[in-house]
Amino acid sequence: MNYTSKYRYSKYAFIFFLFLSSQLFLSLSIFGQQTQEFTILQINDVYEIAPLSNGTVGGMARVATVYKQLKAENPNTFFVHAGDFVNPSVIGTLSVDGKRIRGKQMIEVMNTAGVEYVTLGNHEFDLEYADLQERINESTFTWVIANAKHQWNNQLSLFFKQVNDKKTFFPSSVVLKAGKLRIGLIGLMLPVDVGFLEVENPLEVVQTEYNRLKDSTEVVLALTHQTIEVDKILAAKMQMIPLIMGGHEHDNMKVKVGESVICKADANAKTAYIHRFSYDFQTKKLTVRSEIKTIDNTIPDDPKTAEVVDKWLKIAENSARAIGLNPQAVVMETKEPLNGLESSVRSKTTNLTTFIAQAMREVSKNAVASFFNGGSIRIDDQIEGKVTEYDILRILPFGGQIFEVEMKGSLLLQVLEAGMKNRGKGGFLHHANIRLKGKNWKIGNKKIKKDKYYTIATTDFLMTGKEMGLGFLTEQNPDVRQVIKPDKNEKADLRNDIRRAIVSYLKNK
Repeated sequence: MNYTSKYRYSKYAFIFFLFLSSQLFLSLSIFGQQTQEFTILQINDVYEIAPLSNGTVGGMARVATVYKQLKAENPNTFFVHAGDFVNPSVIGTLSVDGKRIRGKQMIEVMNTAGVEYVTLGNHEFDLEYADLQERINESTFTWVIANAKHQWNNQLSLFFKQVNDKKTFFPSSVVLKAGKLRIGLIGLMLPVDVGFLEVENPLEVVQTEYNRLKDSTEVVLALTHQTIEVDKILAAKMQMIPLIMGGHEHDNMKVKVGESVICKADANAKTAYIHRFSYDFQTKKLTVRSEIKTIDNTIPDDPKTAEVVDKWLKIAENSARAIGLNPQAVVMETKEPLNGLESSVRSKTTNLTTFIAQAMREVSKNAVASFFNGGSIRIDDQIEGKVTEYDILRILPFGGQIFEVEMKGSLLLQVLEAGMKNRGKGGFLHHANIRLKGKNWKIGNKKIKKDKYYTIATTDFLMTGKEMGLGFLTEQNPDVRQVIKPDKNEKADLRNDIRRAIVSYLKNK
């Protein structure tokens, strides 16, 4: 090929390139951008505002830093929480200015950290309605729920946030905007047996809500607080929802159901999920990349959020002192971590549950054995090294009294069997001086006799009959002969607060 031919070829190639470039520019000018990217930061089941495991994991101030980093990376970034945050926590059970805190600390921290959208979890309804309404009113984020309504005087209405005299009702869904892209977000929760709440079947509600959103959005997502089993059914039914950001389970998971994916992070912000989306306007295809992000001490604190966290930790310290505990005092030092993980204490005996049961028996004057429910342990953490009195508060934030109950052996056996059936749930029972050998329950080395009476140390809560499968365990049960309660005015009686009993036991161990 001679020089002239080469020149002519290059000239035509260059003209063709200019033509293609102009067509692309024209296409973009007429139709706008071809793709849109956005990011969602997801957390769920967060009860602790400060880091756990001696400061090595978790911490809302660190999550706030991650959010700011993502926002800097892509301004179209949203921060969501999939339910369970106002309760339970040790700070929430304490008082300031004569009033129970009841989740106020979590709302202020979430506001400061930048949380934008939440759905309701079952633990929000541990609070009385008046307290929950106060927490809602204090929040600056949006509550999204499609299948829960406020039940009052036999009438149903939407939950609302009230600031001054203005009420803002909870939306069943919201539309997030990233450039020209519209993203529908539906909130759903599991049923909760509370008098002022009615929860509709999420599988029925979600279809109606999706139909309402589908023509006004390009993408529809779900923010849920329900069991993974229900989330799987939801995903199978609603394959047009590509991502379900869930809560309720406390261990991180990513489950694929057909074309839909369910993601849940670890509780207490030990991890967070980062979802990066890319939507193609021409093909109408959504691509999602979900990354589990470990929240640990390699992430610096967001200063503003850390300031609020520190404020509440100081309030907690003062409140703890008011009930006779010294938060900084070391009760023991252990080389083997005390296992308070929820997945453990609701299904098996751990060194921590053994200490608690033994402490209960030791402070009780006449008890030959003791039992308590694993669900009362709320720390969902392992403590190693120095164990402080504040750690004991974190382990059992609800506290409570220790009762000595004289009960018939037949009732005791019924209780123990019910506890075994609760394996994996909060009603799983832990014991001291009680064991199952083969098919026989024994106290010490002797088989429990149905007609004999035994004095057992247990918690005041378990004697209300409110634990799962233990509705028969009340003071009114005919097989309960006597219930010995501590004198509330006798501060020296360690049975008045199970946490003080444990502190005493561990210090003298």
